[in-house]
Amino acid sequence: MIKIENLCKKFDDFEVLKNVSLSLEEGKVAVLIGPSGSGKSTFLRCINFLERANKGTIKIDNCTVNCETANKKEINQLRSLTSMVFQNYCLFLNKTALENIMEPMVSVQKLNKNEAKEKAMDIIKSIGLLDKQNNYPTQLSGGQQQRIGIGRAMAVNSKLMLIDEPTSSLDPELVGEVLKLLYELAKEKTTMIIATHEMKFAKHIADKVIFIDNGEIIEEGSAEEIFDNPKSERLKKFLNKFQVK
Repeated sequence: MIKIENLCKKFDDFEVLKNVSLSLEEGKVAVLIGPSGSGKSTFLRCINFLERANKGTIKIDNCTVNCETANKKEINQLRSLTSMVFQNYCLFLNKTALENIMEPMVSVQKLNKNEAKEKAMDIIKSIGLLDKQNNYPTQLSGGQQQRIGIGRAMAVNSKLMLIDEPTSSLDPELVGEVLKLLYELAKEKTTMIIATHEMKFAKHIADKVIFIDNGEIIEEGSAEEIFDNPKSERLKKFLNKFQVK
């Protein structure tokens, strides 16, 4: 069970998140939608302390952390339960595709290299990139790099996968291969919080949709409630920009 309560984040005097809360059952997918700069990415980064929220609590399974008072041990425990997929891939350029997937298993989980390689081979096969295992990131397309990024997040078998705008850096023709992989993870009951501008994808993958604007939750509900029966004028105006079926 994921429970995030009253997350607040300021950069100097600018309030980026205003008492944002979210609850999510294991095996479910929550999708964050909203305009650029609304706070979606900051919210994801605060969940695993890439950014430290000024206030709020984060609970993942039996780990509960107070953002104001959390010490290094508590933060590391929380991070061990999450994995992150970044919009700009964030792969190690000096490591092959296979080595990128192995890295968190070796450095974080302390697996020996042979065991990590065996698991990484299973993952790279499952994401359809076995023939690219020895390629470096610069030798891969954007879609392939992002699939490796997702594979790396899969490698740690985390309780919660955080996915930040996974297609925003991709050419349109490469978007489908990444979204297909995320659909597969959803079918496998991977618990995910995804920030995206892909509204059709959001409608079809989400168990819960959260509309964020100006750092606060304006509306939340099922995909059907949000996309077929929006209540707030701000959400209606936002969705009018998209053709969602």
